[in-house]
Amino acid sequence: MNYKLSLKSKRLVSGKCQVKFVVSDSETDLLYGYVLSEAGATLKDVVGKIETEVKLTQGSDQIYHNHLYNLHSKQQPRDILIFKN
Repeated sequence: MNYKLSLKSKRLVSGKCQVKFVVSDSETDLLYGYVLSEAGATLKDVVGKIETEVKLTQGSDQIYHNHLYNLHSKQQPRDILIFKN
């Protein structure tokens, strides 16, 4: 199946870029999310990060963002969030 990736970016005051992405097939939007990238990151870097994370979510019914809900342990903040439509 062919997937389409749409990107929109916004430069933040910090100099980083917030990238909103939508992964869709020919009929519907399947996933959407946000990734925070450094100012010098290339488009290839950003797309690669999104592809890696999307592949990790394939086949799961829910996406659990452990770094958002686990207040007990100190985890590194993640720079990507993915949601299912």
